[in-house]
Amino acid sequence: MDSKPSTRPKLPILLLRTIVVLLLSAPVIVLLLSIETSPSLVAEQQFTNEELSRIETLLLESTPQSPSVASRHELQLNSEELNLLLRYAINIMNLSSDWAARTQLSQGKLTAQMSVRLGSGALSMFLNVEAGFIEDDNRLTLDALRIGKMAVPNRFLQFTLQRLRSNLATENITSVDISKLINNVESIELEQNQMTVAMQWDPNLISRIGNQAQQLFISDQDQQRIIDYYAIITNIAAAVPVDIRAVSINAFLSPLFTAAMEKTLAGSDPITENRTAFQTLAIYLNEESIAQLIGEEAAAEIEPAPFIEVRLLRRQDLAQHLVSTAAITASAGADLAQMLSTTKEAYDARYRSGFSFSDLTANSVGVTIAQLATAGPETAKIMQDRLANLQNESDYMPQVGSNRDGLSETEFNAMYTDRSSPQYVQRLAEIQTLIDSRPLFSGLLQ
Repeated sequence: MDSKPSTRPKLPILLLRTIVVLLLSAPVIVLLLSIETSPSLVAEQQFTNEELSRIETLLLESTPQSPSVASRHELQLNSEELNLLLRYAINIMNLSSDWAARTQLSQGKLTAQMSVRLGSGALSMFLNVEAGFIEDDNRLTLDALRIGKMAVPNRFLQFTLQRLRSNLATENITSVDISKLINNVESIELEQNQMTVAMQWDPNLISRIGNQAQQLFISDQDQQRIIDYYAIITNIAAAVPVDIRAVSINAFLSPLFTAAMEKTLAGSDPITENRTAFQTLAIYLNEESIAQLIGEEAAAEIEPAPFIEVRLLRRQDLAQHLVSTAAITASAGADLAQMLSTTKEAYDARYRSGFSFSDLTANSVGVTIAQLATAGPETAKIMQDRLANLQNESDYMPQVGSNRDGLSETEFNAMYTDRSSPQYVQRLAEIQTLIDSRPLFSGLLQ
């Protein structure tokens, strides 16, 4: 009698189906193991004046005495300081509501934790990551990695690190410079609650990496806008009679923002136009190469604009302060611009010409102008119109003749104790009140 055919799949077919199911479900399993419904860390609240003052001090102490000169530099941070700077970095990148991070130092080891909110729906989901680094031949080496509930196998981890090192060894300019920066680190020491980094400070290398990082955030369309504004600046400078040594900053602001207004009327985004106008003018006023914004290849095709000294209240440095801070505010936000502004003055008080409330006033004007010029489409258009029709520098800049400038660090501390004291905070508030009363900002400030 004939036997009935078996209804069970043969072993090879069953095995094949099992493998296919595993392959198809593996990403889902990894995703489920990686994502959790609660954060391992909670984002902290806004910074206090004392914390901001401490951050300024840390930035000041972390900067070489002569940043433009090659030297050996050593940096020391404890866990609290490292976490404060990390938290501030997250804040200035506008990630503070969704990101939280923390580090912990122990003998020979650094542990870093990070929690990221995924989405903003009713169901909260979080990516929690914990990484362990150890000292290895004067370098930090990733030794362990956990993503959610899943520990990354060490073999896979080392394979990935090796691929990253191989990528950095390519001939790509950015990769080569990052490799040089890593190689400039002489030693990293991890002790109980303290990290010490010794490195060779190379100002040219730092500048190149900074320029490359800046260019990552400039689109091809923005590059063309920058080239257009640079052409306007070139024409303005070329039209100045040869017997005139310097001109008011208004001679550049008015035509640049007239052009921005025309581009907006033609359908361009006013915020983008205002931002690129400030970026381009800052390059010119600081006598820097346009290559910083558009790269060496594109810059090689552009004739450098003829130099003419640009002043604000008859001072070149005030014009540079205002526009540079406006460019930083428009590009990276007011918080970072203000932090860099006060840290720069503290640096001058310690090492150079002294703390200047006049410089600080010009910086604050730059922040205010750029904040309004990029606050929203309608306000951006109003600022274009007002900047295009400037009459006097006093429309936006208070007089600074009564300021006591050139304060050494000792003199500053004798007057204000530190930059978190009520006396100093009140002085800053007085300066901002003077700025807010200027006609350029009438009706626009909350």
